[in-house]
Amino acid sequence: MKRSFFACTFMVCNTMLFAQNNAADEMSIKTIKQQQEAAWNRHDWETFSSYFSDDATLINFVGDFWKSQSDILTHFKQLSDCCLSPTSLKFEVKNIRFLTNDIAIVYTEETLFTDKDYDVPFHQYKKGDIEYKMLTDIFVKQNGEWKITAAQLTLIIQIVLPHKASEKH
Repeated sequence: MKRSFFACTFMVCNTMLFAQNNAADEMSIKTIKQQQEAAWNRHDWETFSSYFSDDATLINFVGDFWKSQSDILTHFKQLSDCCLSPTSLKFEVKNIRFLTNDIAIVYTEETLFTDKDYDVPFHQYKKGDIEYKMLTDIFVKQNGEWKITAAQLTLIIQIVLPHKASEKH
């Protein structure tokens, strides 16, 4: 009987500690997404990329596969003038799911605003255009710090799946 009591007490305390850690970790992850949003809007690609682990991977919304923090930074710098600097964005964390104490899957909605007209091959963006994407990040805690180890963006096609139509008008 005493063993059952101690086992139950241990499980309850452990669950409470995990829940408290999750709340702090969830806040840390949300802060990282806020800091990434601010870095994007300043067009500060070094800071934006610094939240990725050294061995991170990123699949952008057109399917390019970037491997390593330095590769991600290189691509952001290369794309800055043509495609990124004329934009700003807003992140909204939709869900954080902890797989373990040091691994989390984070689903974030990205709203990308076109701040000035620009062209890319096969598309012309006009000031005021808005794109919506879903971002899936895998965060890992390394040395007490959360880093993105894998990320994938998915474009939400407005013709197929209208999104927040009231905001478009």
